[in-house]
Amino acid sequence: MDTFNLKVAAEQSLRLLERSGASAKTVKGYRVTGFGAIIRHFTRQGVMDVNAEMLDAFVLEQREHFEQGEFSEWKWRLVRRGSELLKHFAQTGTAELTGLRPWNPILRKPRQSVELDMPTPEQLTDPDDLFALIWRVKQELLKAGLTKRTVRHYTVEGMTIILRRHTEQGLAHYSESLSSDIVAEIRSKYEQGLTSRVSYQNLRKASYLLAEMYRTGGITFCKIPDWGQREPAPEFSALLLHFCDNANRTGILAGSTVKTARSAIRTFFFELEARGRISFDGITLAEVSDTITHMATRYTSGLHSAIFSVRIFLLHLYENNFTPENLSLAVPEMVARRTVFREGFTGDETACLLDEPDLATAVGKRDYAMMLLSAQTGLRACDVVNLKREDIDWRAREIRIVQQKTRKPLSLPLEPESGNAIADYLLHARPESDLPYIFLCHTGALRPINNRSASALVTKYLHRAKIASDIPHRGFHSFRRAFGTRLLQNEIPLELLRQLLGHSKIDSAKPYLSVDEQGLKTCALGLVPCEKVGDLA
Repeated sequence: MDTFNLKVAAEQSLRLLERSGASAKTVKGYRVTGFGAIIRHFTRQGVMDVNAEMLDAFVLEQREHFEQGEFSEWKWRLVRRGSELLKHFAQTGTAELTGLRPWNPILRKPRQSVELDMPTPEQLTDPDDLFALIWRVKQELLKAGLTKRTVRHYTVEGMTIILRRHTEQGLAHYSESLSSDIVAEIRSKYEQGLTSRVSYQNLRKASYLLAEMYRTGGITFCKIPDWGQREPAPEFSALLLHFCDNANRTGILAGSTVKTARSAIRTFFFELEARGRISFDGITLAEVSDTITHMATRYTSGLHSAIFSVRIFLLHLYENNFTPENLSLAVPEMVARRTVFREGFTGDETACLLDEPDLATAVGKRDYAMMLLSAQTGLRACDVVNLKREDIDWRAREIRIVQQKTRKPLSLPLEPESGNAIADYLLHARPESDLPYIFLCHTGALRPINNRSASALVTKYLHRAKIASDIPHRGFHSFRRAFGTRLLQNEIPLELLRQLLGHSKIDSAKPYLSVDEQGLKTCALGLVPCEKVGDLA
Protein backbone atom coordinates (compact mmCIF):
# COMPACT_ATOMS: atom_id res chain seq x y z
CA MET A 1 0.00 0.00 0.00
CA ASP A 2 1.20 3.51 -0.78
CA THR A 3 2.04 5.92 2.01
CA PHE A 4 -0.40 8.54 3.25
CA ASN A 5 -0.19 11.57 5.52
CA LEU A 6 -1.04 10.53 9.05
CA LYS A 7 -2.44 13.84 10.33
CA VAL A 8 -4.59 14.45 7.23
CA ALA A 9 -6.06 10.92 7.37
CA ALA A 10 -6.79 11.30 11.10
CA GLU A 11 -8.56 14.68 10.73
CA GLN A 12 -10.68 13.51 7.80
CA SER A 13 -11.59 10.27 9.60
CA LEU A 14 -12.70 12.26 12.65
CA ARG A 15 -14.93 14.47 10.50
CA LEU A 16 -16.52 11.41 8.90
CA LEU A 17 -17.14 9.90 12.32
CA GLU A 18 -18.89 13.06 13.49
CA ARG A 19 -21.07 13.16 10.36
CA SER A 20 -22.03 9.51 10.80
CA GLY A 21 -23.46 10.24 14.26
CA ALA A 22 -20.63 8.96 16.46
CA SER A 23 -20.89 10.27 20.00
CA ALA A 24 -18.65 13.06 21.25
CA LYS A 25 -17.07 10.58 23.67
CA THR A 26 -16.18 8.19 20.81
CA VAL A 27 -14.69 10.97 18.69
CA LYS A 28 -12.66 12.26 21.64
CA GLY A 29 -11.37 8.74 22.35
CA TYR A 30 -10.02 8.43 18.81
CA ARG A 31 -8.57 11.97 18.77
CA VAL A 32 -6.78 11.75 22.13
CA THR A 33 -5.96 8.06 22.52
CA GLY A 34 -6.49 6.13 19.30
CA PHE A 35 -5.13 8.47 16.63
CA GLY A 36 -3.32 10.57 19.25
CA ALA A 37 -0.98 7.76 20.38
CA ILE A 38 -0.15 6.90 16.77
CA ILE A 39 0.56 10.50 15.76
CA ARG A 40 2.73 11.13 18.86
CA HIS A 41 4.75 7.98 18.18
CA PHE A 42 5.55 8.82 14.57
CA THR A 43 6.06 12.54 15.31
CA ARG A 44 8.86 11.62 17.72
CA GLN A 45 10.46 9.72 14.86
CA GLY A 46 10.01 12.70 12.51
CA VAL A 47 7.69 10.69 10.23
CA MET A 48 4.29 11.86 8.98
CA ASP A 49 3.83 9.72 5.85
CA VAL A 50 3.17 6.10 6.79
CA ASN A 51 1.90 2.89 5.20
CA ALA A 52 0.04 -0.19 6.45
CA GLU A 53 3.19 -2.14 7.30
CA MET A 54 4.46 0.68 9.52
CA LEU A 55 1.13 0.84 11.39
CA ASP A 56 1.09 -2.96 11.86
CA ALA A 57 4.59 -2.82 13.36
CA PHE A 58 3.47 -0.05 15.72
CA VAL A 59 0.42 -2.08 16.83
CA LEU A 60 2.58 -5.13 17.55
CA GLU A 61 4.90 -2.96 19.66
CA GLN A 62 1.92 -1.57 21.58
CA ARG A 63 0.68 -5.11 22.19
CA GLU A 64 3.97 -5.94 23.91
CA HIS A 65 3.58 -2.88 26.17
CA PHE A 66 0.00 -3.94 26.98
CA GLU A 67 1.03 -7.51 27.85
CA GLN A 68 3.68 -6.08 30.19
CA GLY A 69 0.96 -4.17 32.01
CA GLU A 70 2.05 -0.69 30.95
CA PHE A 71 -1.47 0.44 30.05
CA SER A 72 -5.10 -0.76 30.13
CA GLU A 73 -6.95 -3.05 27.75
CA TRP A 74 -9.22 -0.12 26.87
CA LYS A 75 -6.27 1.85 25.52
CA TRP A 76 -4.95 -1.19 23.63
CA ARG A 77 -8.29 -1.74 21.92
CA LEU A 78 -8.60 1.93 20.99
CA VAL A 79 -5.04 2.16 19.62
CA ARG A 80 -5.52 -1.00 17.57
CA ARG A 81 -8.88 0.12 16.24
CA GLY A 82 -7.47 3.58 15.46
CA SER A 83 -4.70 2.00 13.40
CA GLU A 84 -7.18 -0.19 11.47
CA LEU A 85 -9.46 2.80 10.89
CA LEU A 86 -6.62 4.84 9.40
CA LYS A 87 -5.67 1.99 7.05
CA HIS A 88 -9.33 1.55 6.09
CA PHE A 89 -9.74 5.28 5.36
CA ALA A 90 -6.57 5.37 3.25
CA GLN A 91 -7.87 2.44 1.19
CA THR A 92 -11.58 3.30 0.87
CA GLY A 93 -12.01 6.94 1.84
CA THR A 94 -14.65 5.97 4.43
CA ALA A 95 -14.74 5.53 8.20
CA GLU A 96 -17.25 2.61 8.18
CA LEU A 97 -15.07 0.03 9.88
CA THR A 98 -16.68 -3.26 10.95
CA GLY A 99 -15.64 -5.44 13.88
CA LEU A 100 -11.99 -6.39 14.17
CA ARG A 101 -10.72 -9.92 14.10
CA PRO A 102 -9.81 -11.28 17.54
CA TRP A 103 -6.17 -10.92 18.53
CA ASN A 104 -4.28 -14.17 18.93
CA PRO A 105 -1.65 -13.81 21.69
CA ILE A 106 0.10 -17.02 20.59
CA LEU A 107 0.42 -16.06 16.92
CA ARG A 108 0.93 -12.38 17.86
CA LYS A 109 -1.48 -11.22 15.17
CA PRO A 110 -5.22 -11.11 14.51
CA ARG A 111 -6.66 -14.57 14.02
CA GLN A 112 -9.38 -15.68 11.63
CA SER A 113 -12.86 -14.64 12.66
CA VAL A 114 -15.70 -17.13 12.34
CA GLU A 115 -18.01 -14.18 11.67
CA LEU A 116 -15.87 -12.26 9.16
CA ASP A 117 -13.62 -14.75 7.35
CA MET A 118 -13.92 -17.75 5.08
CA PRO A 119 -11.64 -20.76 5.42
CA THR A 120 -8.60 -20.88 3.17
CA PRO A 121 -8.51 -23.51 0.38
CA GLU A 122 -6.04 -25.49 2.48
CA GLN A 123 -8.41 -25.48 5.45
CA LEU A 124 -11.35 -26.61 3.31
CA THR A 125 -9.44 -29.62 2.03
CA ASP A 126 -8.50 -30.70 5.57
CA PRO A 127 -11.43 -32.70 7.08
CA ASP A 128 -10.10 -32.17 10.61
CA ASP A 129 -9.63 -28.39 10.42
CA LEU A 130 -11.81 -26.80 13.10
CA PHE A 131 -12.24 -23.41 11.41
CA ALA A 132 -13.51 -25.08 8.20
CA LEU A 133 -15.76 -27.33 10.29
CA ILE A 134 -17.36 -24.31 11.97
CA TRP A 135 -17.83 -22.63 8.60
CA ARG A 136 -19.63 -25.72 7.24
CA VAL A 137 -21.97 -25.83 10.24
CA LYS A 138 -22.83 -22.15 9.79
CA GLN A 139 -23.59 -22.65 6.09
CA GLU A 140 -25.90 -25.58 6.86
CA LEU A 141 -27.75 -23.59 9.53
CA LEU A 142 -28.31 -20.67 7.18
CA LYS A 143 -29.31 -23.00 4.33
CA ALA A 144 -31.91 -24.58 6.63
CA GLY A 145 -33.53 -21.18 7.12
CA LEU A 146 -32.39 -20.26 10.62
CA THR A 147 -32.19 -16.52 11.12
CA LYS A 148 -28.83 -14.77 11.17
CA ARG A 149 -29.50 -13.81 14.76
CA THR A 150 -29.97 -17.45 15.82
CA VAL A 151 -26.86 -18.56 13.94
CA ARG A 152 -24.90 -15.75 15.59
CA HIS A 153 -25.96 -17.00 19.05
CA TYR A 154 -24.59 -20.47 18.25
CA THR A 155 -21.46 -18.86 16.80
CA VAL A 156 -20.60 -16.31 19.49
CA GLU A 157 -21.75 -18.27 22.56
CA GLY A 158 -20.69 -21.67 21.25
CA MET A 159 -18.38 -22.26 18.31
CA THR A 160 -16.18 -19.22 18.94
CA ILE A 161 -15.54 -20.37 22.52
CA ILE A 162 -14.63 -23.85 21.30
CA LEU A 163 -12.31 -22.38 18.64
CA ARG A 164 -10.60 -20.09 21.15
CA ARG A 165 -9.95 -22.96 23.57
CA HIS A 166 -8.45 -25.05 20.78
CA THR A 167 -6.23 -22.13 19.75
CA GLU A 168 -5.06 -21.60 23.33
CA GLN A 169 -3.88 -25.20 23.36
CA GLY A 170 -2.20 -24.85 19.97
CA LEU A 171 -4.76 -27.01 18.16
CA ALA A 172 -5.97 -26.27 14.65
CA HIS A 173 -7.67 -29.66 14.30
CA TYR A 174 -11.00 -30.49 15.91
CA SER A 175 -10.88 -32.43 19.18
CA GLU A 176 -14.22 -33.89 20.25
CA SER A 177 -12.90 -34.71 23.70
CA LEU A 178 -11.78 -31.10 24.25
CA SER A 179 -15.20 -29.83 23.13
CA SER A 180 -16.88 -32.21 25.58
CA ASP A 181 -14.61 -30.94 28.36
CA ILE A 182 -15.60 -27.35 27.57
CA VAL A 183 -19.30 -28.24 27.70
CA ALA A 184 -18.83 -30.04 31.02
CA GLU A 185 -16.99 -27.01 32.42
CA ILE A 186 -19.75 -24.59 31.37
CA ARG A 187 -22.37 -27.04 32.67
CA SER A 188 -20.69 -26.90 36.07
CA LYS A 189 -20.74 -23.10 35.99
CA TYR A 190 -24.43 -23.15 35.05
CA GLU A 191 -25.24 -25.46 37.96
CA GLN A 192 -23.40 -23.05 40.28
CA GLY A 193 -25.37 -20.11 38.91
CA LEU A 194 -22.28 -18.53 37.32
CA THR A 195 -23.67 -18.47 33.77
CA SER A 196 -27.11 -18.39 32.21
CA ARG A 197 -29.05 -21.38 30.95
CA VAL A 198 -29.30 -19.85 27.47
CA SER A 199 -25.52 -19.44 27.18
CA TYR A 200 -24.95 -23.01 28.35
CA GLN A 201 -27.57 -24.37 25.92
CA ASN A 202 -26.11 -22.46 22.97
CA LEU A 203 -22.64 -23.82 23.73
CA ARG A 204 -23.90 -27.39 24.14
CA LYS A 205 -25.96 -27.22 20.93
CA ALA A 206 -22.97 -25.81 19.04
CA SER A 207 -20.74 -28.60 20.37
CA TYR A 208 -23.34 -31.19 19.32
CA LEU A 209 -23.61 -29.72 15.81
CA LEU A 210 -19.82 -29.69 15.37
CA ALA A 211 -19.55 -33.32 16.47
CA GLU A 212 -22.36 -34.36 14.14
CA MET A 213 -20.84 -32.50 11.18
CA TYR A 214 -17.43 -34.05 11.91
CA ARG A 215 -18.81 -37.60 12.09
CA THR A 216 -21.43 -37.54 9.32
CA GLY A 217 -20.67 -34.56 7.08
CA GLY A 218 -24.09 -33.05 7.79
CA ILE A 219 -26.40 -31.92 10.58
CA THR A 220 -29.93 -32.87 11.59
CA PHE A 221 -32.38 -30.65 13.39
CA CYS A 222 -33.45 -32.81 16.29
CA LYS A 223 -33.63 -32.51 20.03
CA ILE A 224 -30.21 -33.24 21.50
CA PRO A 225 -30.09 -35.90 24.24
CA ASP A 226 -30.64 -34.79 27.81
CA TRP A 227 -27.49 -33.97 29.77
CA GLY A 228 -25.94 -37.08 31.26
CA GLN A 229 -28.36 -39.42 29.46
CA ARG A 230 -27.11 -42.98 29.59
CA GLU A 231 -26.49 -44.73 26.28
CA PRO A 232 -26.97 -48.50 25.77
CA ALA A 233 -24.13 -50.80 24.77
CA PRO A 234 -22.96 -50.29 21.15
CA GLU A 235 -24.63 -53.45 19.78
CA PHE A 236 -27.90 -52.59 21.51
CA SER A 237 -27.76 -49.04 20.12
CA ALA A 238 -27.20 -50.32 16.58
CA LEU A 239 -30.17 -52.73 16.82
CA LEU A 240 -32.42 -49.99 18.20
CA LEU A 241 -31.45 -47.66 15.36
CA HIS A 242 -32.22 -50.39 12.80
CA PHE A 243 -35.63 -51.00 14.38
CA CYS A 244 -36.59 -47.29 14.49
CA ASP A 245 -35.44 -46.69 10.92
CA ASN A 246 -37.45 -49.68 9.71
CA ALA A 247 -40.56 -48.60 11.65
CA ASN A 248 -40.39 -45.07 10.25
CA ARG A 249 -39.68 -46.26 6.71
CA THR A 250 -42.41 -48.90 6.54
CA GLY A 251 -44.97 -46.97 8.57
CA ILE A 252 -45.83 -49.95 10.77
CA LEU A 253 -45.82 -47.52 13.70
CA ALA A 254 -46.78 -43.85 13.86
CA GLY A 255 -43.89 -41.43 14.37
CA SER A 256 -44.98 -40.61 17.93
CA THR A 257 -45.32 -44.33 18.72
CA VAL A 258 -41.77 -44.97 17.51
CA LYS A 259 -40.48 -42.41 20.02
CA THR A 260 -42.47 -44.04 22.84
CA ALA A 261 -41.25 -47.50 21.83
CA ARG A 262 -37.65 -46.32 21.71
CA SER A 263 -37.82 -45.18 25.34
CA ALA A 264 -39.26 -48.53 26.51
CA ILE A 265 -36.70 -50.57 24.55
CA ARG A 266 -33.85 -48.53 26.08
CA THR A 267 -35.20 -49.41 29.53
CA PHE A 268 -35.22 -53.09 28.50
CA PHE A 269 -31.58 -52.77 27.40
CA PHE A 270 -30.54 -51.29 30.74
CA GLU A 271 -32.22 -54.18 32.56
CA LEU A 272 -30.23 -56.60 30.40
CA GLU A 273 -27.00 -54.70 31.07
CA ALA A 274 -27.68 -54.92 34.82
CA ARG A 275 -27.60 -58.70 34.29
CA GLY A 276 -24.24 -58.48 32.53
CA ARG A 277 -25.58 -58.62 28.97
CA ILE A 278 -24.24 -56.31 26.24
CA SER A 279 -25.59 -58.32 23.28
CA PHE A 280 -28.24 -60.94 22.46
CA ASP A 281 -25.67 -63.71 21.96
CA GLY A 282 -26.83 -66.82 23.83
CA ILE A 283 -29.75 -65.11 25.56
CA THR A 284 -32.64 -67.44 26.48
CA LEU A 285 -36.41 -67.10 26.64
CA ALA A 286 -36.30 -67.56 30.42
CA GLU A 287 -33.78 -64.73 30.76
CA VAL A 288 -35.96 -62.41 28.66
CA SER A 289 -38.99 -63.34 30.77
CA ASP A 290 -37.16 -62.59 34.02
CA THR A 291 -35.90 -59.29 32.61
CA ILE A 292 -39.41 -58.24 31.60
CA THR A 293 -40.76 -59.18 35.04
CA HIS A 294 -38.17 -57.00 36.78
CA MET A 295 -38.62 -54.20 34.23
CA ALA A 296 -42.35 -54.06 35.05
CA THR A 297 -41.54 -52.82 38.56
CA ARG A 298 -40.25 -49.55 37.02
CA TYR A 299 -43.68 -48.61 35.70
CA THR A 300 -46.55 -47.09 37.63
CA SER A 301 -48.35 -46.48 34.33
CA GLY A 302 -47.75 -47.20 30.66
CA LEU A 303 -46.67 -50.81 31.22
CA HIS A 304 -48.97 -52.10 28.47
CA SER A 305 -47.27 -49.80 25.93
CA ALA A 306 -43.78 -50.74 27.17
CA ILE A 307 -44.45 -54.49 26.94
CA PHE A 308 -45.90 -54.07 23.45
CA SER A 309 -42.82 -52.11 22.36
CA VAL A 310 -40.36 -54.74 23.62
CA ARG A 311 -42.39 -57.55 22.04
CA ILE A 312 -42.46 -56.04 18.54
CA PHE A 313 -38.75 -55.14 18.86
CA LEU A 314 -37.79 -58.73 19.68
CA LEU A 315 -39.98 -59.96 16.83
CA HIS A 316 -38.16 -57.52 14.52
CA LEU A 317 -34.83 -59.01 15.58
CA TYR A 318 -36.02 -62.54 14.76
CA GLU A 319 -37.57 -61.63 11.40
CA ASN A 320 -34.37 -59.82 10.36
CA ASN A 321 -32.07 -62.69 11.47
CA PHE A 322 -30.47 -60.79 14.33
CA THR A 323 -31.47 -63.58 16.74
CA PRO A 324 -31.81 -67.31 15.93
CA GLU A 325 -34.80 -67.69 18.24
CA ASN A 326 -38.04 -65.71 18.44
CA LEU A 327 -37.49 -64.08 21.84
CA SER A 328 -40.80 -62.21 21.60
CA LEU A 329 -42.50 -65.46 22.70
CA ALA A 330 -41.19 -64.77 26.20
CA VAL A 331 -43.09 -61.48 26.40
CA PRO A 332 -46.75 -61.66 27.50
CA GLU A 333 -49.33 -60.48 24.99
CA MET A 334 -51.88 -59.50 27.61
CA VAL A 335 -51.15 -56.89 30.26
CA ALA A 336 -53.69 -55.43 32.65
CA ARG A 337 -54.14 -51.83 31.59
CA ARG A 338 -54.77 -48.92 33.92
CA THR A 339 -56.83 -46.41 31.99
CA VAL A 340 -56.55 -42.81 33.13
CA PHE A 341 -58.72 -40.11 31.66
CA ARG A 342 -58.22 -36.49 32.59
CA GLU A 343 -60.81 -33.81 32.16
CA GLY A 344 -60.56 -31.48 29.22
CA PHE A 345 -61.04 -27.73 29.18
CA THR A 346 -64.31 -26.34 30.45
CA GLY A 347 -66.40 -24.13 28.19
CA ASP A 348 -65.15 -20.99 29.97
CA GLU A 349 -61.52 -22.11 29.73
CA THR A 350 -61.86 -22.80 26.02
CA ALA A 351 -63.39 -19.37 25.47
CA CYS A 352 -60.55 -17.70 27.42
CA LEU A 353 -57.90 -19.54 25.41
CA LEU A 354 -59.49 -18.58 22.11
CA ASP A 355 -59.51 -14.93 23.21
CA GLU A 356 -55.74 -14.89 23.76
CA PRO A 357 -54.21 -15.08 20.22
CA ASP A 358 -53.57 -11.70 18.60
CA LEU A 359 -55.55 -11.93 15.36
CA ALA A 360 -53.68 -8.93 13.97
CA THR A 361 -50.56 -11.13 13.61
CA ALA A 362 -49.85 -14.11 11.37
CA VAL A 363 -48.91 -16.37 14.29
CA GLY A 364 -52.04 -15.33 16.17
CA LYS A 365 -54.27 -16.23 13.20
CA ARG A 366 -52.56 -19.61 12.91
CA ASP A 367 -52.81 -20.44 16.62
CA TYR A 368 -56.45 -19.37 16.78
CA ALA A 369 -57.39 -21.51 13.78
CA MET A 370 -55.58 -24.56 15.16
CA MET A 371 -57.14 -24.34 18.63
CA LEU A 372 -60.64 -23.58 17.33
CA LEU A 373 -60.45 -26.48 14.87
CA SER A 374 -59.48 -28.91 17.62
CA ALA A 375 -62.14 -27.57 19.98
CA GLN A 376 -64.91 -27.98 17.36
CA THR A 377 -63.80 -31.31 15.82
CA GLY A 378 -61.83 -33.10 18.54
CA LEU A 379 -58.98 -33.76 16.12
CA ARG A 380 -55.70 -34.92 17.64
CA ALA A 381 -52.74 -32.53 17.52
CA CYS A 382 -50.93 -34.82 15.04
CA ASP A 383 -53.90 -34.62 12.65
CA VAL A 384 -54.22 -30.85 12.98
CA VAL A 385 -50.55 -30.15 12.24
CA ASN A 386 -50.60 -32.58 9.28
CA LEU A 387 -53.80 -31.16 7.79
CA LYS A 388 -53.41 -30.40 4.07
CA ARG A 389 -55.32 -28.16 1.69
CA GLU A 390 -56.65 -31.21 -0.15
CA ASP A 391 -58.14 -32.57 3.10
CA ILE A 392 -60.81 -29.86 3.17
CA ASP A 393 -63.87 -30.01 0.92
CA TRP A 394 -65.02 -26.42 1.14
CA ARG A 395 -68.23 -26.98 -0.84
CA ALA A 396 -69.33 -29.96 1.25
CA ARG A 397 -67.96 -28.32 4.43
CA GLU A 398 -66.12 -31.50 5.38
CA ILE A 399 -62.67 -32.55 6.53
CA ARG A 400 -61.51 -35.90 5.16
CA ILE A 401 -58.24 -37.27 6.50
CA VAL A 402 -56.38 -40.50 7.17
CA GLN A 403 -55.62 -40.39 10.88
CA GLN A 404 -51.95 -40.36 11.83
CA LYS A 405 -52.44 -42.63 14.82
CA THR A 406 -54.79 -45.30 13.50
CA ARG A 407 -54.12 -44.99 9.72
CA LYS A 408 -57.89 -45.11 9.23
CA PRO A 409 -59.97 -42.60 7.23
CA LEU A 410 -62.12 -40.08 9.07
CA SER A 411 -64.71 -37.59 7.80
CA LEU A 412 -65.90 -34.73 9.98
CA PRO A 413 -68.13 -31.69 9.41
CA LEU A 414 -66.27 -28.39 9.18
CA GLU A 415 -67.99 -25.80 11.35
CA PRO A 416 -68.34 -22.29 9.84
CA GLU A 417 -66.21 -20.69 12.59
CA SER A 418 -63.33 -23.13 12.05
CA GLY A 419 -63.62 -22.82 8.29
CA ASN A 420 -63.51 -19.02 8.45
CA ALA A 421 -60.49 -19.09 10.79
CA ILE A 422 -58.58 -21.44 8.47
CA ALA A 423 -59.52 -19.37 5.40
CA ASP A 424 -58.38 -16.17 7.15
CA TYR A 425 -55.02 -17.76 7.90
CA LEU A 426 -54.58 -19.13 4.38
CA LEU A 427 -55.54 -15.88 2.66
CA HIS A 428 -53.91 -13.30 4.92
CA ALA A 429 -51.23 -14.85 7.13
CA ARG A 430 -49.74 -18.09 5.81
CA PRO A 431 -46.26 -17.63 4.30
CA GLU A 432 -45.98 -18.22 0.56
CA SER A 433 -44.98 -21.85 0.13
CA ASP A 434 -45.60 -24.86 -2.11
CA LEU A 435 -45.87 -27.13 0.93
CA PRO A 436 -49.23 -28.92 1.03
CA TYR A 437 -49.65 -28.46 4.78
CA ILE A 438 -51.95 -25.70 5.99
CA PHE A 439 -50.27 -24.74 9.25
CA LEU A 440 -46.61 -23.72 8.93
CA CYS A 441 -43.86 -22.73 11.33
CA HIS A 442 -43.21 -18.98 11.10
CA THR A 443 -39.59 -19.05 12.33
CA GLY A 444 -36.61 -20.49 10.52
CA ALA A 445 -37.12 -22.70 7.48
CA LEU A 446 -40.64 -23.02 6.10
CA ARG A 447 -41.93 -26.34 7.41
CA PRO A 448 -45.12 -27.75 8.92
CA ILE A 449 -45.56 -27.06 12.61
CA ASN A 450 -45.00 -30.18 14.74
CA ASN A 451 -46.83 -31.80 17.67
CA ARG A 452 -44.45 -30.41 20.26
CA SER A 453 -44.96 -26.85 19.02
CA ALA A 454 -48.74 -27.33 18.95
CA SER A 455 -48.71 -28.38 22.61
CA ALA A 456 -46.33 -25.52 23.48
CA LEU A 457 -48.62 -22.88 21.99
CA VAL A 458 -51.51 -24.07 24.17
CA THR A 459 -49.24 -23.93 27.23
CA LYS A 460 -48.27 -20.38 26.25
CA TYR A 461 -51.88 -19.24 26.10
CA LEU A 462 -52.74 -21.04 29.35
CA HIS A 463 -50.10 -18.91 31.07
CA ARG A 464 -51.27 -15.74 29.36
CA ALA A 465 -54.89 -16.39 30.35
CA LYS A 466 -53.70 -17.29 33.89
CA ILE A 467 -55.72 -20.51 33.81
CA ALA A 468 -54.61 -22.59 36.79
CA SER A 469 -55.83 -26.11 37.50
CA ASP A 470 -55.03 -29.16 39.61
CA ILE A 471 -55.46 -31.35 36.52
CA PRO A 472 -51.99 -32.38 35.26
CA HIS A 473 -50.82 -32.68 31.66
CA ARG A 474 -53.13 -30.12 30.13
CA GLY A 475 -52.33 -29.23 26.55
CA PHE A 476 -53.59 -29.53 23.00
CA HIS A 477 -55.22 -32.91 23.71
CA SER A 478 -57.44 -31.25 26.32
CA PHE A 479 -59.53 -29.80 23.47
CA ARG A 480 -60.22 -33.36 22.30
CA ARG A 481 -61.16 -34.47 25.81
CA ALA A 482 -63.53 -31.54 26.16
CA PHE A 483 -65.09 -32.32 22.77
CA GLY A 484 -65.75 -35.97 23.75
CA THR A 485 -67.22 -34.98 27.10
CA ARG A 486 -69.47 -32.40 25.46
CA LEU A 487 -70.82 -35.02 23.04
CA LEU A 488 -71.73 -37.34 25.93
CA GLN A 489 -73.42 -34.53 27.82
CA ASN A 490 -75.55 -33.93 24.72
CA GLU A 491 -76.60 -37.61 24.87
CA ILE A 492 -74.71 -38.65 21.74
CA PRO A 493 -74.67 -42.50 21.53
CA LEU A 494 -71.36 -44.13 22.38
CA GLU A 495 -70.99 -45.67 18.91
CA LEU A 496 -71.41 -42.28 17.24
CA LEU A 497 -68.95 -40.80 19.73
CA ARG A 498 -66.43 -43.45 18.69
CA GLN A 499 -66.92 -42.56 15.04
CA LEU A 500 -66.59 -38.80 15.57
CA LEU A 501 -63.43 -39.20 17.62
CA GLY A 502 -61.98 -41.68 15.13
CA HIS A 503 -61.45 -44.45 17.69
CA SER A 504 -60.69 -47.90 16.34
CA LYS A 505 -62.44 -49.69 19.22
CA ILE A 506 -65.50 -48.89 21.28
CA ASP A 507 -63.44 -49.34 24.47
CA SER A 508 -61.41 -46.24 23.56
CA ALA A 509 -64.51 -44.11 23.99
CA LYS A 510 -65.50 -45.53 27.38
CA PRO A 511 -63.13 -43.40 29.50
CA TYR A 512 -65.13 -40.33 28.47
CA LEU A 513 -68.01 -41.76 30.52
CA SER A 514 -66.01 -41.23 33.71
CA VAL A 515 -66.04 -37.45 33.39
CA ASP A 516 -69.70 -37.09 32.49
CA GLU A 517 -70.62 -36.37 36.09
CA GLN A 518 -74.23 -35.44 35.40
CA GLY A 519 -74.77 -38.61 33.37
CA LEU A 520 -73.28 -40.77 36.09
CA LYS A 521 -75.62 -39.24 38.66
CA THR A 522 -78.67 -40.34 36.66
CA CYS A 523 -77.34 -43.90 36.70
CA ALA A 524 -76.87 -44.00 40.48
CA LEU A 525 -79.10 -46.37 42.45
CA GLY A 526 -81.05 -44.98 45.33
CA LEU A 527 -80.58 -46.28 48.88
CA VAL A 528 -83.22 -48.69 50.18
CA PRO A 529 -83.93 -49.38 53.84
CA CYS A 530 -82.63 -52.63 55.27
CA GLU A 531 -85.28 -54.71 57.07
CA LYS A 532 -84.84 -57.79 59.23
CA VAL A 533 -86.29 -61.13 58.26
CA GLY A 534 -89.71 -61.58 59.77
CA ASP A 535 -90.59 -57.88 59.86
CA LEU A 536 -92.87 -58.28 56.86
CA ALA A 537 -96.37 -59.57 57.45
